[in-house]
Amino acid sequence: MNFFVAMLIVMIACLAITYKTLAGYGHLPIWAKLSILALLVLAWFGPMFLRLFRNSGILTGAAYELAAKGSYFLMGFAFILFMLLFFRDVVWYIVYYISHNPDLNPDNVRLLHRNNLITIAVALLIALYSVYEANKTPAAKEISITDNRIKENIRLVAASDLHIDTATPMWQIRHIIEQINRQNPDYVLLVGDVIDDEPEYIKDKVEELKKIKAKKVYLSLGNHEYYNAPIKWMIEFSRMGLEVLHNNGAEIEQTGVYLAGIPDANSASTEFAKALHGAADNHYKVLMSHSPRPIKDKNNTFDLQISGHTHGGQVFPFHFIAKEANGYLAGMYQVGDKKLYISRGAGYWGPPMRLLAPSDIVVIDLKAGTNDK
Repeated sequence: MNFFVAMLIVMIACLAITYKTLAGYGHLPIWAKLSILALLVLAWFGPMFLRLFRNSGILTGAAYELAAKGSYFLMGFAFILFMLLFFRDVVWYIVYYISHNPDLNPDNVRLLHRNNLITIAVALLIALYSVYEANKTPAAKEISITDNRIKENIRLVAASDLHIDTATPMWQIRHIIEQINRQNPDYVLLVGDVIDDEPEYIKDKVEELKKIKAKKVYLSLGNHEYYNAPIKWMIEFSRMGLEVLHNNGAEIEQTGVYLAGIPDANSASTEFAKALHGAADNHYKVLMSHSPRPIKDKNNTFDLQISGHTHGGQVFPFHFIAKEANGYLAGMYQVGDKKLYISRGAGYWGPPMRLLAPSDIVVIDLKAGTNDK
């Protein structure tokens, strides 16, 4: 609840600052000021209104999906515009006070309006590019780990943060699955936030996951599964043939690799003793944990932790906030004697945008042999 209250306060502040910058100076006609205010309110709060409309049955089906995409795009555009206006004004005032050039005076309303139009145009171009980045097929990152406890080479493909909801186009889900299948995985790991709605709304889209080609597909729960009826989803995932790892694990056949999963550490209790039950000293132990935070838990004795959740920041400059909140951002880390890999995610949450945080899946080749140094 505290998170949502804080987010609401930030959104209102961003709206107010943007409105003041765009319409608070000069003598714009009242209709222009009201139009700017209405667009900003729609941009920042449209997704909330749409969710209420859908839950009340006012807007459903394809109409809702189209409206949701448009609404979230406007929210992303509004955020990018706010950040550009903020950084522009900081640089503008610094340059003016250093140069004392009267032609650069920020109090010049005509110059302000011209620069506002330029900033809006640049924000729109960045927003459109960010949409392209978010909707292209995730890149496949490859890492290789060699360890003498591994008895047989196996290929794992891990994907996180698909965030499948009613507005997710079917082609996007299929492209992600095709990319996973192209890697010829032995086993696929879905590391949380696979969905972003309740089963009755997106069951047909989630059924596409059955097209993943692997010996077995494992899944651990993320925070968004907990926002959307986690028990229902655990039953649904199991019905589809996905193996849900929830504070438990087992050796993968006779490979010497022990795979376990824990739920999102911010949403449920993580029980390492249960997750490690059945693991032996001569196993190479891999943990699926949506949140990267458990890497520093003293009870975490896994060799490799695979996580998601951060989205790599998704839209710059959220990178700094995501890293501060989670301790890590994306990619491979060495944490003591453990390895941590954080995927940026295969999908996106909220605005259909990614900026300086491209989507990915990770291919992990576990090889028998001498331990990596």
